[in-house]
Amino acid sequence: MEESSSFTPLKQYISAVVGVAALTIGCWLLTPLTGYAAISLIYLLGVLLAGMVLSRGPVLVVATLSALSWNFLFIPPRFTLHIDKLEDALTFLTYFIVALTVGGLTAQLKAREHLAAQVQLAKNSERLRKTLLDCVSHELKTPLAAIGAASQELLRITAAQDDGIARQLAAEIHDGSHRLNRVVNNLLDMNRLESGVVQPNREWCDVRELLQSAIESERESIDGRDIRLDVPENTPLALIDHLLLEQAVAKLLANAGSYSPSKLPIEVDAECRNGRLIISVSDRGPGFPAELTERVFEKFYRGNGRKAGGLGLGLAIARGFVEAHGGQVTAENRDGGGARFIIDIPVRVTDASALEASE
Repeated sequence: MEESSSFTPLKQYISAVVGVAALTIGCWLLTPLTGYAAISLIYLLGVLLAGMVLSRGPVLVVATLSALSWNFLFIPPRFTLHIDKLEDALTFLTYFIVALTVGGLTAQLKAREHLAAQVQLAKNSERLRKTLLDCVSHELKTPLAAIGAASQELLRITAAQDDGIARQLAAEIHDGSHRLNRVVNNLLDMNRLESGVVQPNREWCDVRELLQSAIESERESIDGRDIRLDVPENTPLALIDHLLLEQAVAKLLANAGSYSPSKLPIEVDAECRNGRLIISVSDRGPGFPAELTERVFEKFYRGNGRKAGGLGLGLAIARGFVEAHGGQVTAENRDGGGARFIIDIPVRVTDASALEASE
């Protein structure tokens, strides 16, 4: 028979009624050979079979209809629901309870098996997706690196030859390879986060140097925009994963560059206070509706006003890297327009002089 998932609810109930009717005809023909008492066992077998192919509701219908049919057609006096003998009444009551219980339990067991199969299928599909994504992404990185290096050399050669058209084409090739490489890196980073393999490798880091490194890595993405960096001179060293946090800040910078007007600066601020490292990246773009302060961190979400390109993974990756440190990233609108993204991470801190003295 077909699995219950292939039946609509109405078809399941119709099948339940038709099945009981067919079973009743068979029992009527067998009664002269078996007697009415044995018919209950045949009906009970029908309930068990129904539980294997139907959902809980139709199974209970089978159990109820079979009990009533047995009473009405087979238990003396026939063609009434009245039962003369006490033992027949007890047998009927017992059958009814057993049929309902067995039918319900059988349907529950089948539902659990179906759910377990669906969960396993989902796990296998997710594992296959991540494996394919990892393989494809890594296969793309090698030719992208070659294209990027070749376009960089073309830019150098065409600049020396003063060939405007060739230089423009080389620049477009270089920019395209850079954007595609960013997409591949984002896919790989998201795959790492979803696989749960991202574990911070903490070391003592200079916060200013970390932020400067993030800014330099995003020079092309922010397209020459002015970056205003504000880090107090007495900011201590922080025990963090330099690479992960640098990438998180870089993602916020790239996002700010996508929305901020070219003539307005992007502001990066940092401070350590009360055992926490606070880093903010602020722009003067359009901001976002207050109800979207959480949705902006969803995978593949892209706000209005963003320039073309990208998959909408940057903020999700930034949050993942920060949360790997036990911290959080929040978003808010600025007074006067624009958005601010704030990284808040619990950290251990020390002065550079104290660290040198301990070595």
